[in-house]
Amino acid sequence: MPRRCASTRATPTSLPPPVGRLGPRVGRLGIVLAVLSVALTGAVLCAAQPTEPTARSAVYPKGRDEVEPLIRENPLAFLQMARDWAHAHVVDYTCHFQKLERIGGELRPLEKMCMKFRDEPFSVYLKWTSEPKKGQEVIFVRGRFKNEAQVHPSGILGLIFRRVGIDPEGKEARKHSRKPMTMAGMQNMIGLITGQCEEAHDRGDLTLTYEGIRHDGGRASYVLKRVLPKGKGYPCESLSIFVDCEYLVCVRTDAYNWDGDLISHYFYTHLTMNPGLTDRDFDPDNPDYGYRLF
Repeated sequence: MPRRCASTRATPTSLPPPVGRLGPRVGRLGIVLAVLSVALTGAVLCAAQPTEPTARSAVYPKGRDEVEPLIRENPLAFLQMARDWAHAHVVDYTCHFQKLERIGGELRPLEKMCMKFRDEPFSVYLKWTSEPKKGQEVIFVRGRFKNEAQVHPSGILGLIFRRVGIDPEGKEARKHSRKPMTMAGMQNMIGLITGQCEEAHDRGDLTLTYEGIRHDGGRASYVLKRVLPKGKGYPCESLSIFVDCEYLVCVRTDAYNWDGDLISHYFYTHLTMNPGLTDRDFDPDNPDYGYRLF
């Protein structure tokens, strides 16, 4: 809430005495001008006062000694709690993101990116920091740019085509990623995983265990392992789930198929939670980005 200014009401004793024959009239005019001056000064001071942050805290208030008993007793209930917490308290964030995916039976090279994410409106900015796509940028904002992802390609193509719009869920996009950009982000990841666990639990297929705390990427995470049976339409057999101990967001997953092959690896590091991102962070005309030649 904005800070309130002290009262700006002037008193007659603070004004200079009337002068000459027009004293009473000048005195009344002086009072009016003085009151207006003080009021305007007060308004300016109020506008200049810093406001308290409006972004909610993403830090979960309970410590590990309170959380671990719940995970051991009911790991699905913990995932549900973490999902609800993340959706309610994570407004936006910046991070480093890396992925390793098997697409069309081929394990693709590890990709590393800088990422910005905003929950409302759903907005994602990615910039690749590893070869072979180093320098490529993608922006997606739900409801803008005809709901197309705005791509600035890397390399020579990026010099020729500064900005290309593609369907984030179309065939071309799916050639390069197992999941569409519309499903990006830590909240989507834990929401998807929890929903799959709930479905498997209802069908009597879920095996979900707590594996302890791991310190990967400089942060502590609760680690759970999910195992699902073959031949029932599930996406993978084994899934390791890393939930950040401080923010309760899903920061890493490692998925394996029933042959023991890695399907996907997603990892979020260098988290800055609720920094207050704006439309400018998801604007291709941002001069910090490479969409424009000049």
